[in-house]
Amino acid sequence: MLEIAMNQINVTNLEEAITWYTEILGFELSKEHYYPPQAVDLVQKGNIRLLLYKVEKSTKINYPNEAQSVIIFKTSDLKKAMNELSEKGVEFVYPEAIEFPAGIFNAFKDPYGNVHEVVQFK
Repeated sequence: MLEIAMNQINVTNLEEAITWYTEILGFELSKEHYYPPQAVDLVQKGNIRLLLYKVEKSTKINYPNEAQSVIIFKTSDLKKAMNELSEKGVEFVYPEAIEFPAGIFNAFKDPYGNVHEVVQFK
């Protein structure tokens, strides 16, 4: 049986991405897996791991209309999370939270075009 080890996020500037994912989303730099200048491992409480991998070109995802991987972050207060992220310069895809059968969500892009969602479950 396969088990997810981590999620890889391709970025064009590794140092800027480290700053963005640590200061904006609260990840920490892992001392266990650090491979500059090509890749770096980040970790979040609960041992959620992201591998930032340096590539040459940013992506232009037509969210939500194209096949893609989306990392979904959960929160108990979506409005508060949106306000806090907006204050840090994060731009959301939708002006307001969107309802779906399990709760409400919104989506945002990182500086490299990768789309993530934040969700508040019912």
